[in-house]
Amino acid sequence: MQKANLFQFLTLAAAGFALLGCGAGEDTAARQENEGPLVEIVAVQPLSAAGTIQASGLIGYKREPQLAFTSPGVVSALQVDAGDVVRRGQRLAVLRRTSVGANTDEAALARANAVRDLERTQELFDRGFVSQARLDDARLAVERARDTSTLTAPADGVVLRRLAETSQTVAAGAPIFVFGETASGLVVRAPVSSTEAARVRVGDLANVSVAGGAPLQGRVTRVGAKGADGTGAFEVEVDITGAEGLRSGTVAQVEIAAAAGAAQESAILVPTLSLLDSRADQGVVFVVDADNIARRRSVRTSGVTQDGVLVVEGLAAGDRVVSAGAAYVQDGATVRIAATT
Repeated sequence: MQKANLFQFLTLAAAGFALLGCGAGEDTAARQENEGPLVEIVAVQPLSAAGTIQASGLIGYKREPQLAFTSPGVVSALQVDAGDVVRRGQRLAVLRRTSVGANTDEAALARANAVRDLERTQELFDRGFVSQARLDDARLAVERARDTSTLTAPADGVVLRRLAETSQTVAAGAPIFVFGETASGLVVRAPVSSTEAARVRVGDLANVSVAGGAPLQGRVTRVGAKGADGTGAFEVEVDITGAEGLRSGTVAQVEIAAAAGAAQESAILVPTLSLLDSRADQGVVFVVDADNIARRRSVRTSGVTQDGVLVVEGLAAGDRVVSAGAAYVQDGATVRIAATT
């Protein structure tokens, strides 16, 4: 009788311990599930699937020369202002020279001698005794002897900026106007990164958008050969089709339909925050498997774009890479994935 009671007691005790063990195991699993670091992930894609190159730039005329006098003097008249539309050969400004001589009598005598020499040279030229070059030199001497100089428009265009005032003393070559040649057309000049510049080719199609207006068609006409000092950005020039009504200096958004370069066709684009322990062309990312376990993976990179880092070795399209919270993840640890909206 006592043996039967002892056997029942041991059986009940074993069952109780088993139940306690199951409960403890479930609690441990639940606690581990709730204690995993919260991260965000992204399914990475090749660069060719990353879309067009986007950049911001300024609209301007393809040719915007600065107009200046070739001799020093005092600006005696400005006959146009910023915004004025002018025709080729139209007079823009008049300069009173200060280099023909401080003595007005000597200046007048120099002009008279130059005029007489031109008349004699013209007569000899008409009789075939002197060359065209000699006649041109005589005409130039008369021009140099005059006490005024006139600045004219080199082509049809618009005065973009006035850089001098009446009665201002200017040096030879000092810009008086910034001029836009309308026949040269309007373009957008936008800086892009070195990686993006390597993908752009002359002739690539582009869309140009200005705030408040419909997108316009464009085409790449030039890619800068040297990066800008300080930023390293390369200037891309896009010719605009149907640019009537646009003004130089307007900010525009550009989308260039550039193809991936031959060396980048297999590159994978990952968010910048995904890359850890980066040095030279090496780095580390965490890849999350189907069981939400993060695995540390070494990768090789080839550059950085505005959209992320280019990985050329170590990842495949569709890999789930930790894009936020990677600094708190350990290799082989279970992670909690934040819900995306």
